[in-house]
Amino acid sequence: MGKRFRNFAKKRNPWALGVWGIVILLGCVLGSSAQQRSWRVFFLDKGPEPFSIGSPLYEQTLRLHTPRALVRRAWVRGGDSLLTLADAPVYEPYIDSLRRLGASVRLRVRWNNYVVVEADSVIVERLRGLPFVAAVQPTHQVPLPRTRVRVTSGERGSGGETLPVVCGELDYGASWRQVQMLEVPFLHRMGFTGDSVLVGLLDTGFRWRGHPAFEHIAVVAEWDFLQGDSVTANEGTEHPLQDTHGTMVLSVVGAFWPGQLIGVAPMARYILAKTEDISRERHVEEDAYAAAIEWMEALGVDVISSSLGYRDFDSLEVSYTTEQLDGRTTIVARAVTMAAQRGVICVTAMGNDGRRGLVSPADADSVVAVAAVDSTEQWAPFSSVGFRQRGVLRPTVAAMGVSVVAAGPRGQWVRASGTSLATPLVAGTLALLIGARPDVPPWRIRQALLETASRARAPDTLVGYGVPRAAQALASLGGALGTPAVWKLPSGAIRVACYGFIPFRSFHAWLQWAAQPREDAVEGYLLMRVTGDNGMPLLYGDLPGVLLQRGQPVWIQVWVESAEGKKLSSRWYVLPQQPSFPCGVEIPESVLHGGEDQGRTVQILPHPVMAGQECVARVPGIYPGSQQPLSSVCLWDMTGRLVECVSLLPERLGQVPEWTVRLPTARLSPGLYWVEATYGKAERLGAPLILY
Repeated sequence: MGKRFRNFAKKRNPWALGVWGIVILLGCVLGSSAQQRSWRVFFLDKGPEPFSIGSPLYEQTLRLHTPRALVRRAWVRGGDSLLTLADAPVYEPYIDSLRRLGASVRLRVRWNNYVVVEADSVIVERLRGLPFVAAVQPTHQVPLPRTRVRVTSGERGSGGETLPVVCGELDYGASWRQVQMLEVPFLHRMGFTGDSVLVGLLDTGFRWRGHPAFEHIAVVAEWDFLQGDSVTANEGTEHPLQDTHGTMVLSVVGAFWPGQLIGVAPMARYILAKTEDISRERHVEEDAYAAAIEWMEALGVDVISSSLGYRDFDSLEVSYTTEQLDGRTTIVARAVTMAAQRGVICVTAMGNDGRRGLVSPADADSVVAVAAVDSTEQWAPFSSVGFRQRGVLRPTVAAMGVSVVAAGPRGQWVRASGTSLATPLVAGTLALLIGARPDVPPWRIRQALLETASRARAPDTLVGYGVPRAAQALASLGGALGTPAVWKLPSGAIRVACYGFIPFRSFHAWLQWAAQPREDAVEGYLLMRVTGDNGMPLLYGDLPGVLLQRGQPVWIQVWVESAEGKKLSSRWYVLPQQPSFPCGVEIPESVLHGGEDQGRTVQILPHPVMAGQECVARVPGIYPGSQQPLSSVCLWDMTGRLVECVSLLPERLGQVPEWTVRLPTARLSPGLYWVEATYGKAERLGAPLILY
């Protein structure tokens, strides 16, 4: 059992937060340690089938991975290296041979090509004699050094979103400080709550069903790697507190309990893996950890968080030495390294051993290792001290790990301490950044988190680069456009509004719609208005209500363009049939009820227009903000062809507050058009015109 880092009860020394003192004798899940019945069986290869694009083994490997996993891998691997031989399944005929000799297979680890079995000593000797077996070792031992899988002849070495329901402003209750320290509420106010991100957690179990903190949660998959079933809550004779630690950790990142506890990424989707037995300290739990990492990676996970650590084991097991915590030796360090090589951001706890040092996999080079600080951002003395070696600094960052608000086991919230609680805070922050900028590769997200943290200019071995600053990290990534709110106005128009964190001094904002979420399917666009704080302005525009009557999905996207031609785009979203206000997003009354619309945009009356009829456009005579006078009103079709410009009286330009101009719709064919008013040389207002 790896160390679980938290404090459930008050102690005389509040910093003595090592493994909580529970000594319980439970039945062994994966075999008796005393009899050494649990074994790792390493294979020489992945079987005789060549691994090359188009081969049966390659196609089988491809089917193990979701399209989401392949898209994420493409950020860090290209072309033929998207899948490698290490990703291929363990060769099934080899496993069948083990079973025929009497071994019971419990776990499979593809990346290091071995299985965990239960067998007695007689069977094990037979296993060692099999020609395809490289080695057999008890799971209580330190894992064997990794060897290269033998390559079979012919191997090439190839290795849109739905908007949320109505939610609105968030009430963080007692959990405010732990998220505010990370600048998480800033991202929440933009509508980034993790809804497009897949987060994986490895822990002792999760009692999420029936708890008020998790009524909303989207758990897409869960698996108990100890008992081999899909139940991650307590079962049978397990200790009553077996799933308590995991439940608390999950709540810090995923809870949505207004007025009590709001997690960092409450609207993310979650994959849960139970890999830890609280009654023992055994290496086989590392094997379960590695198998869970592979499972999550194949499902397309973006971020994996584990508040577990490994160094000291039961008396019959071999513990790790300090020299072996080198980022390359332990099973768990290898697992997170290989996941990172496939584009997954792995986050883990440093441990609660103070000056004694960290636990694995915090030693892995590619992992984000998290230390604990208190509410004033001072290092918590129980938080494990790191190192500087091999060009790697540990810890990586820090978050609040003292008196953190979390979900208790009996439907209440409690305060707990430890790097276990700090870790999901950082993992959730990374999930928000991924959701805000899905167009940015994972390594750049990680880099932005580090280079903008509170101690980035003077990192140390206590808190690493310091406490992450989510808003500053987002600025480092080039800003973002938030999740839009959508609702109907009394006029029937559909108002779309979103906040922007925009790095441009001057810009235009556009709202476009399409039949499919791609540029070549765009059917129209309109200029959005801008209001509010320059630091996070609110962009809004009105779509014609007829778009919701088409009987097929309509996709919308917001994008802004600077005066220099630089662009920033949001994700594509399906235009909802019902009002949608993302969690965290507050819309001012003036925008909510259309108060700022009048006199600030082009209005077409009546609209939509029946073929053969005429209509008029009401156009502001002065551009809002710059005070530039109206210079022209023109009609364009959706191919960009100019249809006609309306005549204006030159002597009255700049003197009329609003123009009413007649549009030549009576002689036009049905279709979608664009009415554009130009002010001075560059300013424009526009609106779509639907002729049916």
